[in-house]
Amino acid sequence: MNSIKTTRKVAGKIIRASFPDYTGRKIAVRFADKITFYNTNWSGGSRNEYVIVASDGKTAKMNMPAPWLNVVEGARIEMPTNALVVEHSFYCGQDAGITIWAHPTHLPKWLEA
Repeated sequence: MNSIKTTRKVAGKIIRASFPDYTGRKIAVRFADKITFYNTNWSGGSRNEYVIVASDGKTAKMNMPAPWLNVVEGARIEMPTNALVVEHSFYCGQDAGITIWAHPTHLPKWLEA
C-alpha cells in the first residue's frame, strides 16, 4: 500500500476539519477499500487518533475507551465513499504526521491535485 505525499495547500480544509491544531508538514494520502484501526491507546509513547470527515463537512472524532474496554482496536471497516478517515500518528512520543485515508474511487481527484 503506497501513499502519496501532499501539502497543506492541497489538504488544508481536511486538516482544519479533523485536527485544527496540527502544524506539521508530514501529510500523506492513502487509498484503500478497508482500514484497520490500530494503536488507539497510548503504548510506549505511540498512538493513533482517528477522525472521520464526511463529504458534507461534518466530523466525528473517535474517542477511545480504556484499553481493556476498547472494541475499536484491531477493527477493520469498509472505507465509505462519502467520507475520509484522517489518522494522526505519534511514534515514540514524536509527531509522525497525518494520513488521510480515502476510498480508491477518489484517486483520480487527488492525482489532478
